[in-house]
Amino acid sequence: MSRIRRVICDCDNTANFPGRPMDDALAILYLLGNPDNIELLGITCNYGNGTSEESFISNATMLNETGFDHVPVFRGFEQNEDPICDSSRFIAEMADKYAGELVYLGIGSLGNLYGAYLIDNDIFSKIDQIVLMGGITEPLYIHDGQPLDELNFSVNAKAAATVLSKGKNISIITGNNCLPVSALPKDEFLDNLCSSENPAGMYIAKKCGYRFKTKETVYGADSSYCWDAVAAAYINHPEKYIDHLTPCYINEEEIGQSGFLHPCSKAEANNIINIPSARSRLEIQELFYSSWLAIDMHTADANFSCKGLYLDKLIQPCILIELSKEPCHGFLLMQRLKDHGYIADNLDPAGFYRNLRKMERDGYLTSSSESRGPKARKTFTITDFGRRALYNWEESLRKYEKHINHIVYEINKSSRG
Repeated sequence: MSRIRRVICDCDNTANFPGRPMDDALAILYLLGNPDNIELLGITCNYGNGTSEESFISNATMLNETGFDHVPVFRGFEQNEDPICDSSRFIAEMADKYAGELVYLGIGSLGNLYGAYLIDNDIFSKIDQIVLMGGITEPLYIHDGQPLDELNFSVNAKAAATVLSKGKNISIITGNNCLPVSALPKDEFLDNLCSSENPAGMYIAKKCGYRFKTKETVYGADSSYCWDAVAAAYINHPEKYIDHLTPCYINEEEIGQSGFLHPCSKAEANNIINIPSARSRLEIQELFYSSWLAIDMHTADANFSCKGLYLDKLIQPCILIELSKEPCHGFLLMQRLKDHGYIADNLDPAGFYRNLRKMERDGYLTSSSESRGPKARKTFTITDFGRRALYNWEESLRKYEKHINHIVYEINKSSRG
């Protein structure tokens, strides 16, 4: 049995901020799905995808939603501020407490670890392993040839250059090595998560699925990347990767320009860095899905699975059926449900519209206004989540049918007796 890894995750998670990446969140959720192998000591926040404060809000919100609010989250410093902050002090404290055991997972800029180094210049001898996502060894192209700037190290070049030149036992999953295994096709992602009996599946799909719309709008792509999760998986499954010990000449100028790690000869190098490559996209992503769907979401109201658990919600699949045919505004939708025998004539319109608003908040519908003003008419459209919820309803209703038929049979039998 492998020993448990004590991990600090240092990230710039901004999941659910419009237009921002969601891969930090997927990396954290991967860690939470491996409690037998990983003890998440805390999450430290830095800037990159957004501000450090936005990262703090995103991390604290996600931990609260999933019932892991016992995991501490620490504020980081903002750009051009003093790197000695709550996050860097926590890293230094844990390096002392777990000297020779601590794993630092850095999936953002490296200012907090740099701040911890300023607190304790001997910190790199205390950290057992530094695992990072970032940097490039050659130009990086995504979504069929579109260039991408380096993701993490160039955000704070001084911090990155210090950590990468002075740190020990560093493994970096570069952007180049992440790319072949981190693409998540939208349909594959949603199908795997939305069909799970574990409510964590629907939660993750809804929490992170917004990113596919951004990718479609900006790149015309039907996939997104889970860069940071590839680095997280290396911590407890290094056998799924091929290690490459690489002499590098780390310098602040190249790090700042492009995050270039500058592989070179041993004679020219100022550090030897491991640059692992994953063996197989299939193997790595099987680790992702199995971990995400193993999360124990111990919250009182964690019913995200949309499995049709309550019969008084039968209005939901009826709405989804009609909207799967074509978009429709609310009054016409209600009329169609009546005409097709889904609902009674005495349906409360206020309750019907409350259902529509709730389904929109839950991500099963979107709406757009055809006009402005107090009498603006909204047209409702089913989302990808809504379509998968409808498939789930079909399965649930078939089970209901079997049970209901049995109950009716028993009632008839008892009344005859």
